[in-house]
Amino acid sequence: MMKIKRFIYYLCYKAGVRPTIPAAVINSVPVSENNEPLVDIKKEAGARLFFGGRLEQETQVFLRESAAKRLVKAANSLPEGVFLMVYDAFRSLEIQYKAWNKKYEYFKSLYPDEPEESIVKRTKAFVADPRSGYGGHQTGGAVDVSLCDKNGRELDMGTAYSEDIEATRTNNAPNPESRKNRELLLDAMRKQGFVNYPNEWWHFCYDDRMWAAYLNKSKCFYGMLKE
Repeated sequence: MMKIKRFIYYLCYKAGVRPTIPAAVINSVPVSENNEPLVDIKKEAGARLFFGGRLEQETQVFLRESAAKRLVKAANSLPEGVFLMVYDAFRSLEIQYKAWNKKYEYFKSLYPDEPEESIVKRTKAFVADPRSGYGGHQTGGAVDVSLCDKNGRELDMGTAYSEDIEATRTNNAPNPESRKNRELLLDAMRKQGFVNYPNEWWHFCYDDRMWAAYLNKSKCFYGMLKE
């Protein structure tokens, strides 16, 4: 049944409908771990990368080797004067719990009268629930990126990174400039094999379960890693 559901979502994805695949369907993808190592993308020579958010102060930022190489190629394929801004990459389970708790408390305070089930559902739309497994960032195959200029100033993407509004959906750019920039980012990342999460214009993945689900792959090769 899950294989049939993944195939239906794949047909929609290929047709440009870009539905959001439920977590249960994504998590049904088998993992055949290939033990590819993590590499420090802050040390990638010649990479046109900036780092923002919590990563700005980190001395090392990790991705799986193949994902890292593809990310560098995507950055270097951008037009003159445009660079990739990396906001998140490999994220340990401990950091994932912190991200989950922060977003959960945010929704809890915003909607104090909503039942627990509703708060959890809202939180899951933005952060993978670490209590029931792991998300793409724990595999080293997921990365959150934006576009910026040569001085590290972010281009108009329509919303801030990780903002909680309807316009964060990749296809919901609020103005022509942000639509153009999202399409530029999407094109550069897709050409290197990444898949975008439709609810978040910034989230891209390679060879994890989400990537496999959207491309109707029979399995993926990146499972959860320890730091």
